[in-house]
Amino acid sequence: KAFESVFGCVTCLPGCFTMYRIISEDDVPLISNDDVFAQYSRNDIESLHEKNLYHLGEDRMLTTLLLMCFPDMSLSFVPEAKCWTIVPHTFRILLSQRRRWINSTFHNMWELLKVEGLCGVCCFSMKTVVAADMIATMVLPASFLYAVYFVYTVIVQGTAMSETLVVIYAVTIGCQMLVFLLRSRWDYLLWFFMYLIFGVPVFFFILPVYSFWNMDDLSWGQTRQVAAEKGKSPGELISDEPAESDEPPVSGEPSGPSDSDEQGESGGGALAAADPELGGGMTAGKKLGRSETAPATDDSNPDDDNVHVLTTMAAV
Repeated sequence: KAFESVFGCVTCLPGCFTMYRIISEDDVPLISNDDVFAQYSRNDIESLHEKNLYHLGEDRMLTTLLLMCFPDMSLSFVPEAKCWTIVPHTFRILLSQRRRWINSTFHNMWELLKVEGLCGVCCFSMKTVVAADMIATMVLPASFLYAVYFVYTVIVQGTAMSETLVVIYAVTIGCQMLVFLLRSRWDYLLWFFMYLIFGVPVFFFILPVYSFWNMDDLSWGQTRQVAAEKGKSPGELISDEPAESDEPPVSGEPSGPSDSDEQGESGGGALAAADPELGGGMTAGKKLGRSETAPATDDSNPDDDNVHVLTTMAAV
């Protein structure tokens, strides 16, 4: 999201981490625009493509609709904002969550490519980034298998290494390690190697293949089912265990695993406010003015006025 924010076009504003500007400073309806409501409240969803858009990725589709209706707007990420959510704590829930994310993201990319006048920076268009992301999503499993084959042929069979591939892998891994070393984040080095060993097979192969294989599975995930099995209300999106953090979520109640892009952990939020004083990550372009970040609180006290403002606007 921080990278997309450079282009002024965050392609998904997570529902639990977002505030939308209702009207612009010139009293132009934004999130309350009739065209946005008409498209977002459709009840004639029939195709598999549309079901993945509206049923599995409704927050992502809302962002796309805003870009279609207001191509001169800027959707921004606010790293100073503090948000909380309960992340998936079992592989079963993670699997169902990633299935929703990957399928809704892939289908939403087709819609983003149709947006006229999509923003860009210098000579780079956001459409180019979206197209590259779509291609990368499709070839991730193949690239993982090729990497495994490459390591096998070099280490086991003793085949001479391609200098080009060595340079590519060295730059990819070396740049990340260099950043960790320069910032003296030695703990990141350990987790980086753990991710290479355990995370890459899961996120580069298992999850994409599972998601595409179950693209016609439009269920919202295992969270509700797990809650129902334990005697809880099927409609409750809560974790089996309370959050470890002593700081309450912004909404006042723990939310379930986040439904959108990679913003499951604490910190950072995509915000847009109805009041320019409150700050926002979605700014009406033209530039209808860039809003500032919402004032940070010292203790994230749920009784603090700023927290109540965030809760109220998110509910709207």
